[in-house]
Amino acid sequence: MITLKPRHGLLAGLALILLSNAVALGGAWYNRQGEPESRLQLSERELWRSHDGPHRENSGLSLHLNWRIASDPEDPQRFSQQLLDETTLLALGFTRHQGSERRWHQPRQRPVLIVLELDGPAYQRELKQAELALQQAQQDLAGSPDSPHLREQLKYTRLELDNQRERASRLFAVAAGTDLQALRQRYPDRSRYAIVGGTVRAWCDCDGTQPHRLRGQIDQLHVTDLNVPAAWRQELAERMPRRHEDGQLPLHIEVSYGQRLEPWISAVRLLDKTASGGDDNATPR
Repeated sequence: MITLKPRHGLLAGLALILLSNAVALGGAWYNRQGEPESRLQLSERELWRSHDGPHRENSGLSLHLNWRIASDPEDPQRFSQQLLDETTLLALGFTRHQGSERRWHQPRQRPVLIVLELDGPAYQRELKQAELALQQAQQDLAGSPDSPHLREQLKYTRLELDNQRERASRLFAVAAGTDLQALRQRYPDRSRYAIVGGTVRAWCDCDGTQPHRLRGQIDQLHVTDLNVPAAWRQELAERMPRRHEDGQLPLHIEVSYGQRLEPWISAVRLLDKTASGGDDNATPR
């Protein structure tokens, strides 16, 4: 019989930690081999400073990916997010309910591939809807100029349009699938579309008034926080406030997605408030 001593447990624990770190480092190394699967040029609208916590002691800095789902085109107030239809969900591997049975034969959440679109048709539709909402509010107030409610509605729609133009994220999740090559054929522009790992959530729309239908939504991305390399950490920490609503100076950050479809920060360009482009202060990696 072998008697284990305390140092054996300590050594086993250290070996497990070293093995875990080696696996993580190996995965990161593999992810960055060769040409990135996609590259997105993001701004302060799409990347926010992650919450540091009240007692953070280390000097690390991470940025949070701010992505959106398009609003429901059938919702006039644009409060609801666009859902995935049953055909899409069945293709993703979900199953219908049978009769009155409400139990699921497969998980309500499934890992899938998600297409992220930067400053494309989804964002342009949101912008157009905000413009139309402002036009409608102006027309409504012209018909009833003494209405306090309509004056407030006009103020709100102006603020919403300004937010869409200047501050809201332009990064949208626009599709989900399971076949990387098929998705890349549909979305070939690698500077506008990134394909990433994520999760879709589905549920049964079964209120008893109509046949049961599946409804679902893109739920989350697997990786949304990006560590800032040491070369840019101090500059970004100074330019990005701890609270997004405090505002921050403009910046361009190149985010690359590699062989494992995982992101990393590959270049940073810091801009002056009045800068509109150019390569000033470019520091690619």
